[in-house]
Amino acid sequence: MGGMISRLRRRVHAPPAPPLPLPLPLDDDDLLSEILLRLPPHPACLLRASLVCTRWRRLLRDPGFLRRSRAFHRTPPVLGLFRISLRGGRFVPIGEAPDRVPAAGFALPDPASWVLLGCRHGRALLRSRPGWLQILVWDPITGHRRCVRLSRLGSHVKACSATVLGDPVGLGRREGSFRVAFVFTGSGRASACVYSSETGAWGRLITAEAPCDDVSVKPSALVGDAVYWLLDDGGILELHLGKEKKESLALVEPPPEAQSLYVLNIQLMEAEAGVLGFAGVMQNSYSLHLWAREAGRDGTANWVLRTAIDLGGFAAPLLGVTTWIMMVPPIKIIGVDEAGNFAFLKTIFGIFMLSLDALLLKKVSDVQLMEFVRPYSSFYVAGGAGGGEARAMETVKLNHN
Repeated sequence: MGGMISRLRRRVHAPPAPPLPLPLPLDDDDLLSEILLRLPPHPACLLRASLVCTRWRRLLRDPGFLRRSRAFHRTPPVLGLFRISLRGGRFVPIGEAPDRVPAAGFALPDPASWVLLGCRHGRALLRSRPGWLQILVWDPITGHRRCVRLSRLGSHVKACSATVLGDPVGLGRREGSFRVAFVFTGSGRASACVYSSETGAWGRLITAEAPCDDVSVKPSALVGDAVYWLLDDGGILELHLGKEKKESLALVEPPPEAQSLYVLNIQLMEAEAGVLGFAGVMQNSYSLHLWAREAGRDGTANWVLRTAIDLGGFAAPLLGVTTWIMMVPPIKIIGVDEAGNFAFLKTIFGIFMLSLDALLLKKVSDVQLMEFVRPYSSFYVAGGAGGGEARAMETVKLNHN
């Protein structure tokens, strides 16, 4: 009996180990990133998500997340304005709490050495002062900076401008890559060149065939694969970047009678349906006109007046202040955000943001004489700024024959 019991005991097997628990869907970083990507791109919403845990915060602050956010949402929120005057510059947040970003995180690099030119695709572009010796590309969100050196321009060059272009969606460029389109004019001619951070070099020099006036200090507009600048006489300079056709530099006629109607109180913008837009404020009627350069059935592009916004009620307090006292138009359009959704208007009472869809006005800042503003749009997660200040120096000699 004892032997049988012994044999029975030897046949008893240990119970099998319990199966390992299946990983939860949110344990996968790639899947969680896709979920976070679909949150509303407002600073307060992203901040709340970053406070859930260290892992969520790490994913949201990853530089690649900002690039994917731009590709997914397309249109980042306008976070604020860079105000530039003779005494320097500062950043003015325009969001309401809790979406208002801290101004301290957007302090401009040494205003004594750099002048802000404009902002696009989450980056700011600055030039050295005095002169155009260097161009600085700065990402306020990540803190990344890259400096590109220019050789001295000839004495015949009277005016210069430049704009920064971020990662075009779908082109397969490396994360963090950018281009800088640089244009200069003088002696009735215009030339341009494009720098690529991927190659670390400038492309070929492109010169417009037709004579033109000097490029103005107003911000450029990016529409598709072309950059547009205003000229001092109200004309428009178009630089095709070579995505769909060969790189070229040419003149574009403004809307009919634009010079007499708006007296250079104008801005270029991207209009709805991805065409070139033109915004102008009429001096006598206080009306904001929004034009679009649309292609006709024969393929020829023509200017079409899409919208006329009456600013009469907004301008009523200004009617008693004559332009010769103010020395500037009572209402001056000083900028349009890169998506073409908001126009920024300057009066003696302050700077106002006008929603071009909802037609709502909001005062975003006080005003100073002899200053300009540049809207800044990006996706923002509190505490995400930082990163190494990678710098590189590139040199190019630009000839203007």
